[in-house]
Amino acid sequence: MFRKLQLQLTALCVAVSGLVLAILSCVCLYISESDIHSQAQASFLANLDTMYQNLEQQTTLSHTWIRQMEHNHQFYLRIRDNGTPLFFQGLEEAPIPPELWSAAEEEARASYGLDLQNPGTLSVLMRDAEFQMTDRGKHYNASVCLIPRDNGYIGVTVLQPLARMETRILRQRVAFLLTDLAALLLLGIFFWHFIRRMLRPLIESKKKQTQFVASASHELRSPLTVMLSNVAAVKSGAMECDSRFLDVLDSEGNRLSRLIADMLQLAGADSRSWSIQPAEVEMDTLLLQVWEQFEPVARSHGLRWEISLPDAPVPRCVCDEERIRQLLSILIDNAFSYTPSGGLIRLTLSQTRRGALCIAVSDNGPGIPDDQKEVVFERFQRLDRSRTDKAHFGLGLCIAQEIAHLHRGRITVGDTPGGGATFTVTLPLSMLS
Repeated sequence: MFRKLQLQLTALCVAVSGLVLAILSCVCLYISESDIHSQAQASFLANLDTMYQNLEQQTTLSHTWIRQMEHNHQFYLRIRDNGTPLFFQGLEEAPIPPELWSAAEEEARASYGLDLQNPGTLSVLMRDAEFQMTDRGKHYNASVCLIPRDNGYIGVTVLQPLARMETRILRQRVAFLLTDLAALLLLGIFFWHFIRRMLRPLIESKKKQTQFVASASHELRSPLTVMLSNVAAVKSGAMECDSRFLDVLDSEGNRLSRLIADMLQLAGADSRSWSIQPAEVEMDTLLLQVWEQFEPVARSHGLRWEISLPDAPVPRCVCDEERIRQLLSILIDNAFSYTPSGGLIRLTLSQTRRGALCIAVSDNGPGIPDDQKEVVFERFQRLDRSRTDKAHFGLGLCIAQEIAHLHRGRITVGDTPGGGATFTVTLPLSMLS
């Protein structure tokens, strides 16, 4: 599913990028080609002006000079002296078809009134006309000019093929196309890896969700199985409906209720629907109250239960007091469950150099192996020793971590000196910090 989504998103991103590249390339090509056309036209007119001025000044026309003009300016010239073509031009096989010369002269006559065969009354000034022509898919710049002379006139027809300019434009278009294709290929590779990286949290979340559902189903099935088996035993007469039966139902029902409550809390955290009531809290007072609350539990377990508070006054902390109580209860309950009788559990409050408050719950129990420190905060993760403990489902530490994050804090786990585990909660003095 995610691979298909990755492919679709990559295709969409490449398509959008390709559209943007195509539009930008077309704009750039239009500007560049317009500039090429303008430069070619300006060069054509400048060369014409130079050549026509030379023709006005020359008394004789040589074959060498005409060929030099054609070579230097990429022109093809057809010159008439008083309507008669030059003799040496008639001997050469011109690359321009005769009908194209005729078409150019006819265009000059019809559109600009320049008739090389019958110029009429000549003025003392040179007359010329420039235009473009197309013949058999080929494009030309054309010019027709009448130059008055003492003994008549000279008629000049100029054709300049635009093949070089069109080849330059074609090469530019191919270069743009290849550049765009290479850019799309690179963008496709980039988007493929980038989207895969962006989807990685979703894939992990989906995997965790699947594992959560499987683990939750197992945990829910256990108390239900016990309850249903007892009910079936009563119905079959194998077991009497006495206080033992009711105790089993009550115990498993409470266990099921705790599990459902924990799952609902995590569902609220996932949907970001948890609400908190922040207020200024004296953290040392809160810890003393929690310590007193768990003191009877510690005595019943045969544990030493100590608290350590700083000598200097501790600044008030803006937090949700009930949520912090819940977080501490989870950590302390875990410590009581893992610490053997006669062990020591200590609740400590301190302040970092940056002003944050640190609350630590340490025990001298079996501790947590290094390979499990990274996963103890995941859902339904429990140490092997506690898997038979029906009071724990492996959701408490995950809830505690969500509460810490809700207060813009964090919770970490480390080793207690001499053995055991220490959970440390770091909270900023203000949730806005």
